[in-house]
Amino acid sequence: MEYLMAIDCGSTVVKAVLFSPDGKEIAIGSAKPETLYPRPGWTERNVQNLWENVCSAIKASLENSGLKSESIACLTVTGHGNGLYCFDKHMHPSRNGILSLDSRTTETLVILQQEGTWSKVHPITANQIWAASPPVLLRWIKDHEPEVFKQTSRICMVKDYIKYRLIGELSTDHTDFTGGGLADTANICYSKEVFEAYGIPEVYDMLPPMLDPWTVAGKITQESSRATGLVEGTPVAAGGMDIDLTPLGCGCLDQGQMCVIVGTWSINGIILEKPVIHPEVIITSSYCVPNRWYICDASPSSATNLDWFVDQFCHWEKIEAQKRDVSPFEIVNEEIAGMDSKTCDIIFHPYIYGSNVQPSARAGFYGLGGWHRRADLLRAVFEGICFSHLNHVQKLRSAVSDKEAFIAGGGKRSEIWTQMFADILNVPIQVPKGDELGALGCAITAAVAIGIYPNHRQAVEKMCSTTRQHEPNPEAHEIYMKKYEHYNEIRDVMRGPWDRMYLTTQETKG
Repeated sequence: MEYLMAIDCGSTVVKAVLFSPDGKEIAIGSAKPETLYPRPGWTERNVQNLWENVCSAIKASLENSGLKSESIACLTVTGHGNGLYCFDKHMHPSRNGILSLDSRTTETLVILQQEGTWSKVHPITANQIWAASPPVLLRWIKDHEPEVFKQTSRICMVKDYIKYRLIGELSTDHTDFTGGGLADTANICYSKEVFEAYGIPEVYDMLPPMLDPWTVAGKITQESSRATGLVEGTPVAAGGMDIDLTPLGCGCLDQGQMCVIVGTWSINGIILEKPVIHPEVIITSSYCVPNRWYICDASPSSATNLDWFVDQFCHWEKIEAQKRDVSPFEIVNEEIAGMDSKTCDIIFHPYIYGSNVQPSARAGFYGLGGWHRRADLLRAVFEGICFSHLNHVQKLRSAVSDKEAFIAGGGKRSEIWTQMFADILNVPIQVPKGDELGALGCAITAAVAIGIYPNHRQAVEKMCSTTRQHEPNPEAHEIYMKKYEHYNEIRDVMRGPWDRMYLTTQETKG
């Protein structure tokens, strides 16, 4: 049997996952590249260290599977979108790679606003201008690191660099570059107007060839074969951005299908047959399937808030989980199992690590009384994260309607939580089989690229499946919507205090 390998370069971990042609996860290898924080707000990677970690993950995956590398029919790469990776004419890095969590460009954003850049580029890119989008970072580099900008001859995204190290040729795909605000999204091509509007016309000559994600970009070279253990000549597909490939791994192909990723970030997106240009939508990209597009809204306000609460306050649950050899989150689920939409009267804003509300927004519990227990707080955290996702989904729904949702990320393991999402979003929720859904999307593109399946639909039919479905409860939805009103009212009242608290904190630090 021939197998497919997917390499997923996330913001924190690199994974190499092996799949059978029917979509079964065979083995996984992982490694954790070092994240660099050279200054406050800067989040970077050394690209050589990243490549070494990818090689380690590939070797671990092969070792864990017991398979020979000759059985790998094709591999491909996905990775975090946005951020930026810059190289000179010899493809040596002209600076460290920049991750999508970077926030160094605050002053640049103000300048671009003053220059009216958004009104010029939005009709072309259909993307918002934000801190870690590639063109904003390029403008920052031109203004603050002119020698680096002068030295830079090629730019790409993280998965493109890894693909370059595998095949010896630089290319990108259209999901990454449309989703990064670097291309004409509707026509899926580069536009000089975009770079002129950002004040970086030189960048047009730095752009790599833009391929379809489901095409073969090249083959494993002799050098990368020695480094990874893969067989020289193995085909490598072009791949795509992780927020596009995860919905594909869930089985999303058609207009109105929505993917809700409950993980480090709250990532919510809907598949389209035609692109839309809407001011409320953060990211619009071409999709990793022919004649489809994808709109997305996101913020760092999802399951990491629950991780924080469990880590800080659920010590008994950790001890109990250790006794029973289960995850602490299983114990947490048991604690809230007897509660329903009527039980909890606490509001929680899940802004521990930031939000899409405003830069100064912070997390908080509201409505606490002496009669409340830890389970009430836990339930409020679960609900508050759902409300944050709903805030994103409502923005998307102002642009296009949805008909069903697939849920991905660690949050999909909790049946209580996935039912809560169905009730709050008021849409049927499908829970896909498998944990590495972004990698599965990668494997699907690889399977199509080498002809294992003639098209994406047949590949999805064979490689994707669901474990359960949740239907929304109308009564629960009505109760949640009353809570959501309070959630929004408190958020709006807190806007001023959040700003003043932020200023006081900065003055105190100063």
